[in-house]
Amino acid sequence: MKKRILFVDDEPMILQGLQRMLRPLRDEWDMVFVDGGEKALAAMAESTFDVVVTDMRMPVMNGAQLLTEIRKRHPSTVRLILSGHADKDLVSQCLGVAHQYISKPCDPEQLKTMIHNACLIGGDRVTDPIKDALGSIDRLPTMPAVFRNLEAALAEPNVSANRLGGIIEQDMGMTAKILKIVNSAFFGLRRSISSPSEAVTYLGIDTIKGLVLVNSIFERAEPLGTRHLAMEDLWRHSLDTATAAKAIALAQGLSRAQAEEVFVAGVLEDLGILVLASNFPQAYDRAIESLLAEKALLTTVEQQEFAVTHAEVGAYLLGLWGIPAPVLDIVSMHHTPHLITDPGISQVLAVYAADILVGELGGNPIFRTGGFDLTTLDRLGLADRVEPWRTAVRAQKAQQGGDIHG
Repeated sequence: MKKRILFVDDEPMILQGLQRMLRPLRDEWDMVFVDGGEKALAAMAESTFDVVVTDMRMPVMNGAQLLTEIRKRHPSTVRLILSGHADKDLVSQCLGVAHQYISKPCDPEQLKTMIHNACLIGGDRVTDPIKDALGSIDRLPTMPAVFRNLEAALAEPNVSANRLGGIIEQDMGMTAKILKIVNSAFFGLRRSISSPSEAVTYLGIDTIKGLVLVNSIFERAEPLGTRHLAMEDLWRHSLDTATAAKAIALAQGLSRAQAEEVFVAGVLEDLGILVLASNFPQAYDRAIESLLAEKALLTTVEQQEFAVTHAEVGAYLLGLWGIPAPVLDIVSMHHTPHLITDPGISQVLAVYAADILVGELGGNPIFRTGGFDLTTLDRLGLADRVEPWRTAVRAQKAQQGGDIHG
């Protein structure tokens, strides 16, 4: 079945240009073009759309107002802003209701890719409850500009570490935070890293991209508002899991590129917790209280409270941002190894194992996931790998110079 896309702009010439640009995709998408917010709402009242792409500055009803109404009436529709205006107030309004912001003039391929990602994200794992839960949220994180710029630069042939480091250095706060993390005990490097370009060379671009992305999200997020969970707890657990997962991946013979993807997935694995806890703090407190009282798993109490888990929410949001499929699979399945079909070590299992082993080493009991699913490990031919995984994580801890949580 074709995906249905609605384009909204008050300038007929813009709409005509979009029609011409996207004509080759007519066999894949069913596209409707309307000039104004009221016509857009009328079209959505008559038919369902998977994605809405709207201009921001329009008379009568601006893009932020339109997307706010769409969020209320059609929460499962993916909402994208396409605008060339830099009005700060309108941008601020849009950040709460748009899943993604695209600046004009934009590369046609970038626009096509974003819409394509919005249509394809998640596959069978994206159920209506997940779409509805995310669609109704008032404050939804947006992809940081620095990350988008890194992605664009990586599309260039033979891009250098200096070029990538220069993009990060344009944000002084980001540069300081990334260098602080890279030079911390988490990575146990034997030399001091003095620039983002050095960090790219020594740790790999995917690792640095992951740090840029998750740091931007945490830095810009509002306080969680929960009594039982602080932002620092979530940040620390994410880095602990990421470094432990990368150690397991390398110890088990995965390539450096695969290990970098494992690290990225590790720092992003609990993004769904940030989304749920920051938007529904009272409900999330109830879930945690159930967890502590019943000694239940976090995913179990989340399912009871929200009908979705943080793994599903996080994977769906990352899919909206166009994060690569391997990372989405790891994030969505890191608590459900029984869904893995291929035998042998995998990136999902590296993060799954790290999550459990980091919990064994201490830290916040909220994140403890219980023991290994030995039935699944036996089916995958990995029942004898738990101890080597544990050894790899302990070695990583020793390299960090002590307590993984310290």
